[in-house]
Amino acid sequence: MRNYTLMRFVRLNLYFFVMYFALTAIWYGLSGRFSEMDTTQLLREISINAALFSLVFSITMLILYRRTLVRLPVQKFTSKQLQQRLEEIGFTKANEQKQPLQVYKPTPPKASALAGNVFVQQTANFWLLEGPKKYLGKLES
Repeated sequence: MRNYTLMRFVRLNLYFFVMYFALTAIWYGLSGRFSEMDTTQLLREISINAALFSLVFSITMLILYRRTLVRLPVQKFTSKQLQQRLEEIGFTKANEQKQPLQVYKPTPPKASALAGNVFVQQTANFWLLEGPKKYLGKLES
């Protein structure tokens, strides 16, 4: 939970880089650009474009789904009510075990898959929820 944003950035960046690189290479192969130019120069061009694209797109996703920490009083929601409210906004429980830190994952179409997980922890007086600000704001009202 502590380095979740950093890990998420690295995973998104790597995913977008590989996908852009692969799809562009396939497109260049189908359009015949590999026979027109030097292959190493073309691969270098594709990798530079993929790196820029993945960086910009990853930063956009992190800004669009920025994370926040919400504290809700325990008296306001029971465990079942909180789980039901999270399901209403589009998050289902990822692990069924009773642990101090519960993880909820997004389920499309209510919550975007790129939004990231919601982490729920119960203290003596509060529920601590860490997740995308866009969705957790709906719980406070």
